[in-house]
Formats: sequence, structure tokens, C-alpha cells
Amino acid sequence: IKQNITMNSNINLNSRRGQSSPQRQQGRQAAQSWRTVIFLFCAFCTGILYERALNPCLLDDFIVQTKTAKDKNNGNLRSNSLPQKQSAAAAALSSSGLQDQKMRQWDNWPAIAYEEVQHALVTKGDSFFNQARELYYQKTQQPNNDSDKQQQTLMDEFLKVYKNRPDQTNLCGIRINHALALFLAVKQINPTLVVESGVNAGVSTYIIRAASPTTKIFAIDPLAKPICGQGKRWVDPSDLTTNYWGGNFTDLLDLDWKGMIAKKEVDPASTLVFLDDHLHTYNRIAGVRKFGLRHVVVEDNYKLGEGATPFDKKSTPKQMFHGEKWKKEGDWLFDNTVAYAEFPPLVPPIMAAAFKGKRKEAGGFMVAADDNKDIVHPMLRPDLNEDDMKLYTHVADTLGYDAALVDNESYMQFMNYNQICHLELKSDEKTTIDN
Repeated sequence: IKQNITMNSNINLNSRRGQSSPQRQQGRQAAQSWRTVIFLFCAFCTGILYERALNPCLLDDFIVQTKTAKDKNNGNLRSNSLPQKQSAAAAALSSSGLQDQKMRQWDNWPAIAYEEVQHALVTKGDSFFNQARELYYQKTQQPNNDSDKQQQTLMDEFLKVYKNRPDQTNLCGIRINHALALFLAVKQINPTLVVESGVNAGVSTYIIRAASPTTKIFAIDPLAKPICGQGKRWVDPSDLTTNYWGGNFTDLLDLDWKGMIAKKEVDPASTLVFLDDHLHTYNRIAGVRKFGLRHVVVEDNYKLGEGATPFDKKSTPKQMFHGEKWKKEGDWLFDNTVAYAEFPPLVPPIMAAAFKGKRKEAGGFMVAADDNKDIVHPMLRPDLNEDDMKLYTHVADTLGYDAALVDNESYMQFMNYNQICHLELKSDEKTTIDN
């Protein structure tokens, strides 16, 4: 009996095993699949942790930069701040000194522009100077003499203006890069008034008037004649220009701003101040800020340690933002601006590789040996891009210069660059550094 029970049990057990074998097979396959998924997930997480342990900033924990893919050489960039989903990770590491930073970078260019002070290259907000290439080379429809429509760019318009400037050399004045910046500033801001402090031979007055036939101009200069042996000053024939020079000289900060604003003769929000006077730039910016003037373009924005005059060496926005001993002034200037940007040179310094001259001690000129860590990406990259080379040679040929920049005149035209910048100032009541 015992033997029969054992045999029957074995038969029933084998029968049950045989009946359930397909279900058991499916269960084992499902379990194996889940084990594979878990293994791969663990391996992935381990790799991520190891990668970040080697370089915490390699991924996107703290800085997310989105570059436009339209043209890798066009210098465009938009910077995004820390995404919300990553704020917890940043907060966890803030005690170690790692903080969220906004910055601008460019492909094939060593400089980084930081949105904070104490750097060689600083930027803030959204200035039209950051879109210089697009604004100059986008095509617009313009009527010609036959009432037909043809496409032309702002660069085409500028070249016609610049080619006919009153002083072709302008030894102690603006040349191509800074003329491009001033022309674009007037076009973009469309000011009701431009206050030009520093006239010299009148080339900048000429550029302002060519950019806008309707704006009022205050042309300010203590001298009745230009320096550097530049002969006769160009005088704007328009009755919209008031000449505060020579015997009629009145300094920028001595004008009756309160009275003119009260009488509605001046609109602070649509006034552009162009500083080319080699005086204390920081004090002059703070001075016009008191009256609510919003836009300032600084022509000679010298780097740290450079300058043609004593004030040039200790007062420019670039120096205030970079120099440790001017951190208080730099902080105030940065806090009181909506936007700050340096205009890009037309081409990089390497285009002057054939020039045999020496670097000017005072600064203001680029040379091929520059490391380019403290200037923004140029508008054109003829050193890397064939189309850009065509655009550059077109500019040089149109103006009658050698694109190789071998001769001194061609070199000075294209390599004269002093980080000319645009500041859009805040309009609130905080006007002085001590407030």
C-alpha cells in the first residue's frame, strides 16, 4: 500500500509539473528580462556618477549653453540659466563655492564673456551689439531710382557712407570697426538726440548724421580745430545739430539737462550719449545716469593697463568690470545697467599676420599674436570660412584697402579696435554709487 501511495504521488507530481511547465517557462523569462533591465539601469547610473565624479561640470548640472546651429562661425549664442529641475543639485553644492553662472561662448574662439564682474570679458542682458552680424547682413527690400525693388544689406548702406567720409585717414578718430558700431547704435536706438562728446575732425558727427537725418545732435569739443594735423573739421550743415565747441564749448555734464527735460526738449529714454573725449568715463556715465539718460556708447573702452591718457587707464567700463581695485565701481556700474555689450571687430586679429609693425603701447589696436581671450567673437571669420572671406574682401575692395593688411593704412583701418561698447542704463531713482 505504501509503495502504491508513493508511486501515485510521483505520478501526480509529474503530471502537475508537466501541466504547468509552459507557465513556469514564461515566468522564468519575465524574471530574466527584469533582471537584465535592472542590471543595465544600474550600470548606466554607475557610469553617470563616475563621469560626474571626474568632472562635475562636464554635463549640465550648473551651466546650460544653447548655441545656434545656423552657422558655427557666426558668433551667435544664447545663454540659458540653470533649469528648474536641476536647482536642487546646484543648491546642494552651493556651499562648496560652485554657483550658477551665465556666460557667452563661441565655437572656435577662446574668449568667455561672463555675466558678472571681475572678468576680462563681461556681458549683461540683450544688446543689439550681440546681433551685429545678423543686423548688418540681413537683406531688406529697398526701392531704386526706377521704382523697382532690390535687396541690399545694412552693410551695403554703411559702405557707401564710409567710403565718402570727410577724412579718409582720420588719424585721431574712429575707423571701420568703431564706425560700424556707432552707425548700428544710431540705427537700432533711433535716438531723438545724440550727444557727441569729442568731435575732433567731425567724422563721427558725419556717421551719426548719415545714420539718421532726423535726430538732433549736440557736438561737444573744447577745441575749435581738430588735433593730429587733420586740417578742417567737418561741420554738419543740418540745423538739427548744435555745436558746443570752441568759444561755444559747454561740457557734457554742464548742459542744462534738468531744464531741457522739464521743457520736453530732451527725452532721456531716447537720448544716446557717445563718449569719445578721453576723460573719466566712469564718472561721465554716472553723471548722465543722474538725469535718466538711458543709452551710452563708449568709443575708447581700454583694457586693464592700457590707455592713451591718465583717465583712459583708470575709468573705462572694461577696466571697472575687471580691475579688483575698482570692484566697488564695477559692481555699481553692473548693477545699474540693463545691458552691456562690446561690439565685435569685423575680422579677427590673425588677419593681420602679414603686418610687420609693432603693437602700440597705449592699446587700441589688435595684432596677430593676440590670445583673444578678452574680446568678443568677430563678425566675420575669413580665417575659417570661405564665404566670410568673400564678404571681407568685398569690404576691403570697396573701400580700397588691401585685405592682407600688409600696408600701415590698411592695417590701421581694420585692426583699430578698442572694445567699443554699448550700455543701456537703468531708469530707476538709484543714481549714485553711494545710494
